[in-house]
Amino acid sequence: MGEGEGITDYLTEILNGFTLTQAEVEQLSSEIDVRTYKQGTILLRLGDVSKECYFVLQGCLRQFAIDEAGEENTYNFYTEKQTAINYKSYT
Repeated sequence: MGEGEGITDYLTEILNGFTLTQAEVEQLSSEIDVRTYKQGTILLRLGDVSKECYFVLQGCLRQFAIDEAGEENTYNFYTEKQTAINYKSYT
């Protein structure tokens, strides 16, 4: 799947219960910045304030933190069609 490919289909699916025309869905999808990340890319570091909301169109996103002993602790996995957001950044 290329960058931007699939976002209109995804929006159509999640907005199915709303009264938006296909043209409105396409307009909305054109406003969304679709990015592709390489495996291992860190999207947010401890202490950073997130300014992004992520939608996984393809692949998997892992949420983890490194403890005082240097061990990685995985807290969540986000897979296709899931939203990943750091709610603490918005409080």
